[in-house]
Amino acid sequence: MAAGIVLITGASRGIGRGLAAKFAAEGWQVLAAARRTSDVPRDPAIHAVPLDVLSDDSVREAAETIAAGFPHIDVLVNNAAVFPGDGNERLEDTPLEWFEEAFAANVVGVARVTRAFLPLLRKSASARIINISSGAGTISEKTDADYYPYSVSKAALNMLTRAMAAEYRGEKIPVYALSPGWVKTEMGGSNAPLSVEESAGSLFRTMTRLGLDKSGGFFGRDGEVYPW
Repeated sequence: MAAGIVLITGASRGIGRGLAAKFAAEGWQVLAAARRTSDVPRDPAIHAVPLDVLSDDSVREAAETIAAGFPHIDVLVNNAAVFPGDGNERLEDTPLEWFEEAFAANVVGVARVTRAFLPLLRKSASARIINISSGAGTISEKTDADYYPYSVSKAALNMLTRAMAAEYRGEKIPVYALSPGWVKTEMGGSNAPLSVEESAGSLFRTMTRLGLDKSGGFFGRDGEVYPW
């Protein structure tokens, strides 16, 4: 896939920040969307865009701002996400509000952003949508009781990905769910084996080489098929 224009949510830290830097290094124009734009990487090819995936007004204003300055979007990366709690809480000890927080950002936020930017995606000759999921979202391989709100929300995101892929296949807009692996970020922790740069590099290659025939799939950062 040739370089174009990419919009990345949650681009002020972690994997989103790493992806913004990687896309820019590969010659792309990067729309780095985040609540705290002061933390977005500084690069002539990176344009910081204030955007809160939890807010209808914020997303609409971001879409209007981008539409005024850019002709289209080629790739939308829905990366912004939250991870309530430490991850090892038992069900009885997990505040139900954590489920609501996880779904609001990790599922509803993705739907909100995608809906707002579909008009710009439809103006691209090679649009695609990437939903950053997680291995924690696989149902068939779930054997522990960890990450209740997060893993349940990512499983829901995978279903959202499948539904979106089915709807937009006729428009030749593929939709994929990608897992970045276990990465050294604020969310992943210091024991993770992957650096942000390693994960972002692998994700970039996979994001830009997957074809329409793979739409609706759930993949690891290197393009290996993940079980639902």
